[in-house]
Amino acid sequence: MSVAGCATGDDAAGETETPSGAAPGGTEATPEGTKAGRENELPTATAQERPLVHIPAHQDGMRMVGMTEVGPYMVAMSYTLLHDFWVLAGQEKSYVRINDGQGLHLMATVWDPEYNQRIPLGSPPVEVRDAASGDSVAEKSLWPMLSQQMGPHFGDNVAFPDEGEYTVQLSFDPVSARQLGEYRGRFTDSVDAEFDLLFRTDITNNIRERFVDEAGQAGALEPMETNMKPNGSLPGVRALPGDHGGIVEGGAAKFVVQVLRKAPAGIDSSGPYLAVSARTPYNQYPLPFMGLRATVSSAGEEVREPLKAAIHPELGYHYGAPFPAIAMGDEMTLEVGAPPQIARHRGYQTAFLEFDDMTLTLGEQ
Repeated sequence: MSVAGCATGDDAAGETETPSGAAPGGTEATPEGTKAGRENELPTATAQERPLVHIPAHQDGMRMVGMTEVGPYMVAMSYTLLHDFWVLAGQEKSYVRINDGQGLHLMATVWDPEYNQRIPLGSPPVEVRDAASGDSVAEKSLWPMLSQQMGPHFGDNVAFPDEGEYTVQLSFDPVSARQLGEYRGRFTDSVDAEFDLLFRTDITNNIRERFVDEAGQAGALEPMETNMKPNGSLPGVRALPGDHGGIVEGGAAKFVVQVLRKAPAGIDSSGPYLAVSARTPYNQYPLPFMGLRATVSSAGEEVREPLKAAIHPELGYHYGAPFPAIAMGDEMTLEVGAPPQIARHRGYQTAFLEFDDMTLTLGEQ
């Protein structure tokens, strides 16, 4: 049971660096691209030779802090060794390195316990307080993140001044994506979740690390097996409602296209609804916070609509819009205006960034 770790040291070269967190036990950090970092890595393909989605060179174990139900959500808090990662602002990718000091990579996972769908919640603020004094030792907003084993989650490196007991409080705003079907009006309140965390370096030093022989090859580490449900994967194509229009690929992502003959509750239309499920290959994780637009040519008329982010109990996280008319046999073109604005752990750092327009004839696959 582990989360994705490091790959090779080529990807950070020439990118903006953003400091975050600290290295455990006060040891010197070795950001990728440094001589020390390269010496600790397995020989594998260079960044130019690797597939966009590839298996990272090692994976680290993790420890559960706890789970709690707050409002309509189940929230799980866990941690692992400090990690470097990449964040995205528009089209610009920045590398977040590990600093000196002691700390943890905190991770929060949020889902709906009724339908087992992971819920997108932006960048939830987190405050870490000394349990004895109540003094705040860290305040920041967690990044929405994607890793091959944890799937979509929220995380960041957090420095701890001393060993001891701490209280971690997470705050979640209402869901900004459209809430459809049985989800309509469900995620409209702000909620807080609180956890007790014991920070000790002897515990973090025992978190397991395993090197992966297949590093650099096309593929992905398996989703983590824990008592948390779900693992973050979207429903398979056969489980999705509506008529299956086909699958197109771009930027290493897959776009599963569904046509619902009647728009779901929460959409002010009685006409058909186009739903596009943008997901990773292999593990089928959702790719949130994209800019996506669809053009449909139907009965000699061309209609172009922005696809808005939405959550639905059966469709999961997707992008969709109602159309006046859409049917199997129509031609559809997808345009990506902005790549997924989500931080990436290793194995995903070069993927889901550049997209050409994608066209398919609905129902021909």
